[in-house]
Amino acid sequence: MAKKVIIMARINEYAPRDRNPHIPFTPEEIAETAAACREAGASIVHFHARNADGSPSHDPSVYLDIIRRIRARTDILIDCTLGQNTIKGDEARAAHIALMRDRPQDRADLAAVDVGSTNIDVYDVTEKRFRTTDRTYLNTIGTCLYLAGEMDRAGVKPHLTCWAIPFLRTADAMLDMGVFKEPAYVQFAFCEGGIVGGHPCTIASTLAFLDVLPRERRIEWTVTCKEGSILPAAAVALERGGHLSPGIGDYPYPELGCPTNEELVRYFAQLARGFGRETATPAETRAMLGLPAA
Repeated sequence: MAKKVIIMARINEYAPRDRNPHIPFTPEEIAETAAACREAGASIVHFHARNADGSPSHDPSVYLDIIRRIRARTDILIDCTLGQNTIKGDEARAAHIALMRDRPQDRADLAAVDVGSTNIDVYDVTEKRFRTTDRTYLNTIGTCLYLAGEMDRAGVKPHLTCWAIPFLRTADAMLDMGVFKEPAYVQFAFCEGGIVGGHPCTIASTLAFLDVLPRERRIEWTVTCKEGSILPAAAVALERGGHLSPGIGDYPYPELGCPTNEELVRYFAQLARGFGRETATPAETRAMLGLPAA
């Protein structure tokens, strides 16, 4: 039997609703979306806490409220953000993770650590200019070590996001140090829509990541794309034993009719079946990622 595919639904990020009206904002909307994505074939949900008006929320209690609501509805694994570049300071970024240490019933299963730094200003090819000039997503080695330590103390597994090959080399070094534990869950994050701080979402870029992926380590890898379709990378992932991380939080998918998250999950689940791969259940995903049983 072919290896099963882990689908992680990236349901909202900090995307507005003007391009796709189905972005969930409130804790209840996020929980409803998570349950629907589970039914469609996802085994992990990745979310960003948002306020009712869609602005980012960095209130640790909101994160834990979302987790409780998801747990009450479904057995999907929960992966939360550390705020990307919308919040400053290592302690502030990990405040909700620290709170989970004493509240294991409200603990996420995973959380994203971006193991490197890059510029995320958007280039407007029509106007021949950058829309901003100061948006650096800064993740020093010290920051990565701090966030990894907070997650380890809270019992939350890091999901290692790599925007470019140097990120992947850093992840390998930290696996070598024992900072991150195998099996690792590594995400190749491609960039389109004018974001030039990462590799474009192409077959060649995916193969370049795979050429550097350390063969001697136990790694489950997945693909996503900021501001673009993951389809080129998805084809390689489904052929080469990788996994998929789609979501309307990253890209509205107008070519698919601006679907809901669960419709998008269903689309990629069907695509996986076309490659002879069924979707992994949450229990199977826990086993693949070395997480304890629910």
